[in-house]
Amino acid sequence: MLGFNKGLNCLNRKNKILLLSNFRLDNQFSMLKVAKILTATNSDFLIDEFYPKPVISNLLHKSNVKKWASYIDKYLIFIKRIKYYLRKNYDIVHIIDQSNAIYTPQIKKQSNAPVLITCHDLIAIRQAKNEFKKAPKVSKTGKILQSWIHKSLKIADYYACDSEQTKNDLNRIIPSSLLHSKVIYMGTEFKIENAKSPKYKEEKLSFNILSTRFILHVGSAAWYKNRKAVFQAFQFAKHQNYSDNLKLVLVGPSPQADEIDASLKKWLDNNTKDIISVTNASDQVLQELYINAEFLIFPSHIEGFGWPPLEAALSGCPVICTKTGAIHDLLGKNARYVNPKDQSSINKLVSEVLQKQNMRSHKVSLPTNKQCQEEYYNLYQRLIKK
Repeated sequence: MLGFNKGLNCLNRKNKILLLSNFRLDNQFSMLKVAKILTATNSDFLIDEFYPKPVISNLLHKSNVKKWASYIDKYLIFIKRIKYYLRKNYDIVHIIDQSNAIYTPQIKKQSNAPVLITCHDLIAIRQAKNEFKKAPKVSKTGKILQSWIHKSLKIADYYACDSEQTKNDLNRIIPSSLLHSKVIYMGTEFKIENAKSPKYKEEKLSFNILSTRFILHVGSAAWYKNRKAVFQAFQFAKHQNYSDNLKLVLVGPSPQADEIDASLKKWLDNNTKDIISVTNASDQVLQELYINAEFLIFPSHIEGFGWPPLEAALSGCPVICTKTGAIHDLLGKNARYVNPKDQSSINKLVSEVLQKQNMRSHKVSLPTNKQCQEEYYNLYQRLIKK
């Protein structure tokens, strides 16, 4: 009878997943979104999330040493703590960001559980290998870090990629991954706050979203976002006098020095009132921006997944973008595509779309958070059964 009960308990036992997510002070919001999708309420697995905590970073706040303090927290202190997290017998360890692959060797020492790594993009590794002509040069320490990530990435057991493009890059850089990788698209949807909630009421934009005519860009100032092309296209549109009141709304930082040349800087300095930066926008505010924008412009040289064009299309916002990441995979004909290196074609398309006012798009159907979660859970089951 005792043996029967023990066997029954084994059958009823939920599989345990250890989810390794990102250092919070790095403010990698898309990675935090991935963690939320995977840790949402479920009845299939017991999921524990762990991540590096700020120790030295809490003591050193000066910007010139902040990066090194975070490196100590992530790459020295946290690595030593991994063995304590692995005292439980996990069935899978899932690293949700390829940049954290450096923890794989330590995990392998402490656990027999298969290691799954989600690859969103391999831009940093490729940049360190000088694969991008337009990218800034990577420092010596940066190259050492990316080489460490690359070597550690090789010893994972399986890989999930955000797009076919990322999977192709992975299979080229790590040939052994070819039979041990698959594409799982991230979920694209909005978590909308109650308009009466205190959190939502605190968010105020510096302009009237309903009466302002504006072009929208969502993203960082990283080189591959190609925001210089956005600024030049906006400058061109203003010179065409399509609308004296036309604004450019950036959900991200204001124009940075390394994104603009002298002549563009002079023009931007003389037209500061026409460029509006919005930081840390909630899903509610972001969707309102998509709904009211003339269009989203997103001329990235490369992306891992590319959430903004997908979110925009989901909201019925016209999209001008490049065929990168999962964007073309999922949007197909529901976007207008440009060559990120051809500024004249970007300017021309921006002008065409601006002349066609009120050109709203049909909302598209995209993978949801639930569907993404189910894809990962199915993959967990497959890896556990091996």
